[in-house]
Amino acid sequence: MSAAANSKRYALSAVDKQRQQLDRLLKDPSKPIYVPPPPQEKFIRPAREMMKNVQGSSAGAGSGEFHVYKAGRRREYERLAILAEQSQKEIDEREFEQRRQEAAAIADSKTTKNRNKRQKRKERTKGSSKVQNDDETPLKKRRLVNGEAIQFRRPGEDSDTEDETPIQPPPSVVVEVREEIAVVEGAKITIVEDD
Repeated sequence: MSAAANSKRYALSAVDKQRQQLDRLLKDPSKPIYVPPPPQEKFIRPAREMMKNVQGSSAGAGSGEFHVYKAGRRREYERLAILAEQSQKEIDEREFEQRRQEAAAIADSKTTKNRNKRQKRKERTKGSSKVQNDDETPLKKRRLVNGEAIQFRRPGEDSDTEDETPIQPPPSVVVEVREEIAVVEGAKITIVEDD
């Protein structure tokens, strides 16, 4: 680096640090990456069943007994702290699971409610799609042109009654006929490049 680049040093932000780490990782993709192990679970050493070197209130305790007492007290406090931490963790997990189940129940009830609304809407549209007339023809097979009904039938389908004549569209309906337009090919231009 040049002297000018060294003079412009500044504290790296979190984004700059992360960019620098990613650049270093991606510099050589074949190089294995060190992934630190997850933190180990704290464990409780079981309390001693029989205490040795128990000192009474009598005189004669040596100078080292104070440190033995302090170490035992520290271990007991650590054990109590770990127990409290584990119980708090269990309580938090239980509360989280309860909140998650409540949220899932609310979401399920909303989904059920919306599904029922969709089903009711579908049933209503299904029920209203039929026209109440004498031959019970569905609405999509009937069409009104200038106030008169035209009924469409599939090819080969006979009418329900023998004396019925097919309904002709009224004369006000304009039928548009499109003619094919012939395409005339125009003159072609060919460009030849000489090398």
